[in-house]
Amino acid sequence: MSKEGLTDEVCPRKVRVAKCMQKAQTSMILIIIVIVIFGGLVVFLLGFAKTISQTEYMNLYTHNLLLTIMRIDTGYTDANCKLVSDTISCTFFAPEWRCGGDGPSCLSLANETVSNHISQFELIQKSFRYLLKVTPEGFVVRLPTGEPFEIEIGDRGLDTERIEKFTASERIQKTTTTGQYNLRVQLIIAKR
Repeated sequence: MSKEGLTDEVCPRKVRVAKCMQKAQTSMILIIIVIVIFGGLVVFLLGFAKTISQTEYMNLYTHNLLLTIMRIDTGYTDANCKLVSDTISCTFFAPEWRCGGDGPSCLSLANETVSNHISQFELIQKSFRYLLKVTPEGFVVRLPTGEPFEIEIGDRGLDTERIEKFTASERIQKTTTTGQYNLRVQLIIAKR
């Protein structure tokens, strides 16, 4: 065996080991670069994230609760009594209407349904008072006594108290043969 022959036999192995080591180092460097980029991206995105304050959470909760209440199905199939929002508008535009023919009036059904469903929300039941208030916008509905009619379900004193309150508002639009009318629905929540 010549010196050249020994070198020829050993060199290919050394070259293969060197190339394998080079590939392993390259793979390791690529993995580290990907981890650094991913870590940087996470830090960058977390910089934009902010925690939601208690006030923002309660405003969001109040708005979602109002929308949920307005969409509650009452169990009746009449167009005037199907949803809570329907019973509220029925109270203003067809106060003599009886749900299901001989069932409750729209006002009593709305009152009962809202009270029952709000009592199911544990957060409201334990720590908060509520008032659902409905007032006509741009027109006045009068009681036989001559006083303006509005619906108030819940703690009626909550509207005038000077405490921290969370309020959500929605509108119910009703189109009749005499025109289009709006009812303003407000849900007011305050701590006990």
